[in-house]
Amino acid sequence: ELPDSGGAGKFRGGLSAESCFIPHNTDHIVQDTLSSGNAIPTSTGMMGGYPSTTNAYTFIRNSDILERMADSRLVEDASEVTGEPELLQLRQENFVQNAADVYAVRWSGGGGFGDPLLRDSERIAHDLEHLNITPAAARDIFGAVLDADEQVDVAATAKNRDQIREARLTRLGNGHAPREIHSGEATLAAGDNLAVYGTSNAAHWACAHCAADLGPLADNYKDVCLREDLPVSRSNPLVGDPFNFIDDAVAFRLFYCPACGSQIDNEIAVERDPVMRDIELAL
Repeated sequence: ELPDSGGAGKFRGGLSAESCFIPHNTDHIVQDTLSSGNAIPTSTGMMGGYPSTTNAYTFIRNSDILERMADSRLVEDASEVTGEPELLQLRQENFVQNAADVYAVRWSGGGGFGDPLLRDSERIAHDLEHLNITPAAARDIFGAVLDADEQVDVAATAKNRDQIREARLTRLGNGHAPREIHSGEATLAAGDNLAVYGTSNAAHWACAHCAADLGPLADNYKDVCLREDLPVSRSNPLVGDPFNFIDDAVAFRLFYCPACGSQIDNEIAVERDPVMRDIELAL
């Protein structure tokens, strides 16, 4: 199983795994590849959850793996062996794997559900202990603060997450007028980060965390949110460079509440494409 391969979220997606092998009792193996989802994740998150990793091939020719095995020096990951890396294409036929060539295959895991900044600190600690996530992901994606022993500091984590949300408003919120804050109980919970206030033609989207108005129900709530476009590699630590396989530039778009800075949603899309409309409701 691969740390960080499951999509980050309030509830983390299931991990994927990787198989790595060399020829045994034969001089070579003739291989084919048959894959999709290597450029961008196909197992997307929901309600602000991040996607899982992409599918991936690792192929290293003329490696030192046989010398390592003769010396009883096993490896934790194919990246530890020396050799000549070769980029395999998604439909590559009849390539030869020789005795010292290392071939690894990784596949997609499960997407996350909900905002990663809302993941309970105890769950993050459990993930770190069981190698489900790396310390870097705990800090950079989940907003956790770790002490010198890489244990989660609960109070410091809560403070850091508030600072992350405030920083979003400062960085992206210039020129945004203050949003109306709805009062009373929501008409409908429309997701982990979305609520609906009002009924019929008067119904409006709202942030589920602070009740800030996000526009009429007939419109796309993302158009009111603060938007940040990041490289797709920021959506999951194991995602590689999409340009190895596709020509179009793609982005990891994140949408934040303009009042409290909470993440409302995200999407991965070709840069020139319009914002997606994921949810439509009729009351």
